[in-house]
Amino acid sequence: MTNQNEIIRLKSCAESLQLANSEIIGKYTLAELCSIYNGIGPDSFPEWLRNTISALHPSLAAVALIHDIEWHESDSTKEKFTASNERFKRNGYKVAKAEYGWWNPLRYIVMNDARRFGNLCQIFGWTAWCSPCECAVCRKKKEMENA
Repeated sequence: MTNQNEIIRLKSCAESLQLANSEIIGKYTLAELCSIYNGIGPDSFPEWLRNTISALHPSLAAVALIHDIEWHESDSTKEKFTASNERFKRNGYKVAKAEYGWWNPLRYIVMNDARRFGNLCQIFGWTAWCSPCECAVCRKKKEMENA
């Protein structure tokens, strides 16, 4: 689980760069966002692996926050699945261009990573997109419905 200061930082970054669909962040409390956001990588990865990937790709953290919320809100449609993965790539490009000048090789590395991660989600993520969310927010909601 991510701490609230990190979520505040990621939210600020997403809003200042005007990342596509950044308004989705405002629908949730900080505590809920801490439960929804898992870093870069699917829930099926062990936490240590997601932490490692996230540490290696800090520029894409705000992009991943939006992506995780979109997956949290999944409606199991192919259209929104594809749109979310395409948005990850576009937002990743935007972050790379904002953080690194055209002469900096990191710009192109981050852009390539965003493209690659978006493509991996598109190829391997359909089952997860259609599966019920297991985050703390959804578990709590299910408990309240069953009470």
